[in-house]
Amino acid sequence: MQTQAHPVEMAMVPSRTEKLDVVALYNAGLFAETEERATDLTRRFPTDVFGWSLLGTLHLRLGQSGPAVASLKKAVALSPEVPDIHNNLGLALAEAGCLDEALACYGQALALDPGSVRALTNQGAAFEAAGRPHEAAASYRQAIALSPDQARSHYNLGNALKDLGRLEEAEAAYATAVALAPDYAYAQTNRGITLRELGRPDAAMACARAALEADSTLAQALDLLAACLLDRGDDPGAALELVARSLEQGPGLEARRLYCECLRRLPPWQADAATRDMAARALAEPWTRPELLAAPACRLLEHHESLGPAVTRAVAAWPRRLSGGALFGPDGPQAWGREPLVASLLAATPVCTVPLERFLTQARAVLLTAAEQAVATPPDADALGFYASLARQCHVNEYAFAVAEEEETRATAGRDALEAALAADRDIPALLVVAVAAYFPLHSLEAAERLLARPWPGPVDALLTQQVREPAEERGYREDTPGLTAIVDAVSQRVRLQYEENPYPRWIKSAPVDEPVLFDAYLRRRFPRAAFAPFGARDGLDVLVAGCGTGQHALETARRFRGARVLAVDLSLSSLGYARRKTRELGVSGIEYAQADILGLSDLGRRFDVIESSGVLHHLADPLAGWRVLLSLLRPGGCMRLGLYSDVARRGIVRARAYLFARGYTATAESMRRCRQELLDLPADDPLRRILLNDFFSISGCRDLLFHVCEHCTTPLGLKAFLAENGLALLGFDLDAPALEAYRRRYPGDPAATDLSNWHYFEEDNPDTFIEMYQFWVQKTAGPTA
Repeated sequence: MQTQAHPVEMAMVPSRTEKLDVVALYNAGLFAETEERATDLTRRFPTDVFGWSLLGTLHLRLGQSGPAVASLKKAVALSPEVPDIHNNLGLALAEAGCLDEALACYGQALALDPGSVRALTNQGAAFEAAGRPHEAAASYRQAIALSPDQARSHYNLGNALKDLGRLEEAEAAYATAVALAPDYAYAQTNRGITLRELGRPDAAMACARAALEADSTLAQALDLLAACLLDRGDDPGAALELVARSLEQGPGLEARRLYCECLRRLPPWQADAATRDMAARALAEPWTRPELLAAPACRLLEHHESLGPAVTRAVAAWPRRLSGGALFGPDGPQAWGREPLVASLLAATPVCTVPLERFLTQARAVLLTAAEQAVATPPDADALGFYASLARQCHVNEYAFAVAEEEETRATAGRDALEAALAADRDIPALLVVAVAAYFPLHSLEAAERLLARPWPGPVDALLTQQVREPAEERGYREDTPGLTAIVDAVSQRVRLQYEENPYPRWIKSAPVDEPVLFDAYLRRRFPRAAFAPFGARDGLDVLVAGCGTGQHALETARRFRGARVLAVDLSLSSLGYARRKTRELGVSGIEYAQADILGLSDLGRRFDVIESSGVLHHLADPLAGWRVLLSLLRPGGCMRLGLYSDVARRGIVRARAYLFARGYTATAESMRRCRQELLDLPADDPLRRILLNDFFSISGCRDLLFHVCEHCTTPLGLKAFLAENGLALLGFDLDAPALEAYRRRYPGDPAATDLSNWHYFEEDNPDTFIEMYQFWVQKTAGPTA
């Protein structure tokens, strides 16, 4: 009997039909079926490149970079001569953040096919992501030389040139892109953004409108048009509508920033309920530092159609205290508890308008009366929510509101009653806890921790977190914070004592930050016309925040720069405890906190790429000596960000300090409460009322503003001399756009806005330009002059 041979030997590659079928599934968007079939091909034909390449391409399309890299590496190993596979592997590696490996893949693809526009484009994108814009621009130029009619290549070149600060060239590249593709909305938008930075607002607005004609939902174009309207001082309501449309596409960082700017300029009577709801979100999430929204949010409530009349009544009766019915009217405190903006504002930042402060001061007195009657008539949930928010506000502003003598006596009796009830383990009305918290911090009670063992309504529990749990956590951090230097200077010791008693600023929520960027990219974006020596790609960034206070600045820095390793030092252990708690709360790593005096840091034995010290040096006995110490810690080519008081801008504050000193006021909380009321009672046109800045509306802020133990001021010419003597180049001031544009209109020959002689004359004519501080960046270009 003859033995029968095996009829067919197993094929080693898939058939053409199988390949076409699975490609058809991919092209039809049937990705689950594609993955199943492609996986089957890799199982049946493990040595054939087709299945691995398709599976990797599919995972790349689905944003699954890990599986894509694994499949495409197998494909490359099987067919190393195919440039497109190297290119796709580069894309997957770039998506996974492995930029050096991605660039190697693009290099291999180009070695195999030097004319690949696709590989050059992807290589340029990887160079950009790696913070190497010069090389990115070179890649895009090569792509353009090979295929000059590709609008996207010109657009990409424009992006790289803009990152380099070469705005005129960037604008020309975008112009070429839109000439090739007039409906290219992204190119129109970026061209408009660049034109706006070049000081050509009308052309920028035309680009924004052209982009929106091509794509009416493009968020970046809506943002650009809104920014142009704000630049022109046009109706902020129209800009607000554009930004609201942008936010419908997603919560973009620029859209949120612009919305806040619109709110700051919007006449409050133009706001509706939707505007208030968005403002509540902006404060709660938040979309900017909440203190920047405090004034517009206060005005929105003062002009609220149903809440505003209560504010009016409080102001008209002042200083007489009204009953609850007379103050709130028929809607009662419940109406305030139902308005989302109220809770968001009161929990996030000190209120900073006089009418709303007057109302809340009156409302606190009504709360005290209600607490005395709470056993008989407990409040409903909305009223309790409002009163708890009011108590949180009192803690936020450190009990800055005025207290009448009789009212203080009753509040003290309420505190004593609460302590007695805690000691005897008796029932305690929730409203009593809230009322006491509105006059005294709950952590000051002898048995405050016993409050945490009881169940409370949500608003009261949040109040206990603010006033008991968080202070306890700060005390723990205070006790184990390391010290780097002794504090021996007499002025430093006095400054330390001030900030131990009044940590400043007592911020609640941190401003949002975008994805971390390389330092060069940040400076180019912040100062596109500045001439600075780039850091280049380096492994991490060593940053010193000298005088970090309560951590707001250090946290923003750590979240802003890619690879930042931050040492944050301060004199005050209380401030450092606050900073460490907020750092833990935000889940931020990469910050080392320590107690130190700037004057003692010269022996630190460490050097830094970036040093930031804002609002600190002017409180030293010799600010320039402290600045020189910091310069000794800065690496060659390193950058510094400083914040120093302006002699011109602070003239009114200096006069106010002299006035208050002559009146016998001191830096105690009780004295500052009285002095605040005297200043608030001055006529609206009194020059001293000009000092009612945000800091005035909290005790720590008021002390820092008006009762600091030591402060010095400087001038642009003083800065100019110090920079020249110490080998420093000014990169630019951190200023809002209107002030910079006003300067550039006056001095068109200084587009970088770095001529300090010009700034001297500009400030003399515009004395409030630097009302906060001179905040500026410099770069170390050489050693100090002899």
